[in-house]
Amino acid sequence: MGRDAAALVVLGGIALLGNGLKAVVTSTVLVSEAQFATFLGIAVERVALLMETIVAGMVLALAVYPLLLHRYTVRRVAMSACAVAAAAFAVFAGITLAGAAAWQREMAAYACLTLGAAALVCLAPSAQALVARWPAAEGRKVLTTIWTGATPAGFLAAPQLAKTFLPTLGLSAYFAAFATLPLFLLALLAVVAAVLPPGSGSDPRSASFPKPVIAAFVGAVAAFELWSTLGSIAGYLAPATLASLPLLAAAIVCLRRRAAPLPRETVLMPATWPLLGALFVLQMPTTGFFEAAFLFDRGLSEAFVADRATLFAAASVAGTFAAGLALHRHAGGTRLLLTTWASVAAGLAAFAAYPWIDDPSYYLWTAAVSGAGVGALTLVLCVAIVSDAPRVPIVAALPSMAIMIGTEFGLEILQLVFAAAQGAGLPTGAAFRVLFVAQGATVLLILPLLLASARPSAPASADQ
Repeated sequence: MGRDAAALVVLGGIALLGNGLKAVVTSTVLVSEAQFATFLGIAVERVALLMETIVAGMVLALAVYPLLLHRYTVRRVAMSACAVAAAAFAVFAGITLAGAAAWQREMAAYACLTLGAAALVCLAPSAQALVARWPAAEGRKVLTTIWTGATPAGFLAAPQLAKTFLPTLGLSAYFAAFATLPLFLLALLAVVAAVLPPGSGSDPRSASFPKPVIAAFVGAVAAFELWSTLGSIAGYLAPATLASLPLLAAAIVCLRRRAAPLPRETVLMPATWPLLGALFVLQMPTTGFFEAAFLFDRGLSEAFVADRATLFAAASVAGTFAAGLALHRHAGGTRLLLTTWASVAAGLAAFAAYPWIDDPSYYLWTAAVSGAGVGALTLVLCVAIVSDAPRVPIVAALPSMAIMIGTEFGLEILQLVFAAAQGAGLPTGAAFRVLFVAQGATVLLILPLLLASARPSAPASADQ
């Protein structure tokens, strides 16, 4: 095997595991809440709270990630994250194996799984940053296709792993085995510098944004996570909550003004901003959470809902690789962006008819159409965004942030829409209709962003 081929294999493994492991661990908890509750000896509602804690930890870890790049290289951050994740899962496995009390197992789950997932989520931007170092554009497209398809592939694999191995192995052996995967990724990261071809660049600190800008961003994300824990319209509109908003805005503005002008290596091309916005907005209506809630409310079985989620993930993987093939042949462009967006829009528009249609096959094919569109559009957006990474290294970390934070933002905002509809006196069926219409309207917001990214514009100046 030649050096280039070896480097592609190593980087492909990094792209796959770096962006896929977080999906596997979160989906393992998500698809087996009842089993987790049984193994830990706690109520299922406590496992749902554990999942919220894990997601919040992942979002905050991504917010802090640029701060790590001020001091450490991308590869060192990734290797440290692998070590932390492996240790966290191994400790959790050891505590459950030791027969600890129920409250101790629960606390270990909160601490270890949240820490492990937070470490794993830092691998996604690190993997993309390493992929972006490949000198040839075609190679970067292939690796970005693997990176993008890794998340739906993880969601596709996790239910099968959980159903096959979790009941027979138990939590301790399952997570002990899972802890070996970050160690395997650690081995790939250890050799990647040696196999990269000449011209692939150094291992920089990714020219991170100024610390005041990062502090403002972390503050905004942390405030959003705290706000989302209120969980009700009354809590969102409480005097203390409303009074904190202007204080938070003033603090963010103050921090941003204290920052020096962005260095040239962190100034994005103007077209990158609307593309990032489109990637962020795409995550909001496509989490699958609310369609599953509707189907449960409709009385469909847990097996059917799980099969629909599997179909969505499989379609996302297929859409990702179909878009990768199209990028290889036609190099992308506005037409491909609009075509993949149309698939997402068609699938989401079909969701609006759910309350009037009682046909399981309709729920399945709409999931397939929207899933394929989401996978394809995500890839096309990511390839377009990271094409600027050789000039601006930090841009490689931004798609992961847009995807993860957009997902969390969408879950909370659409939950607020649903709660507001119910608070207005609408029955559950009508509240779901409002929710699905809101999802479709959100998809429409992507279109002007795609068109804005296609307008010719001059490179941004360093004073932006």
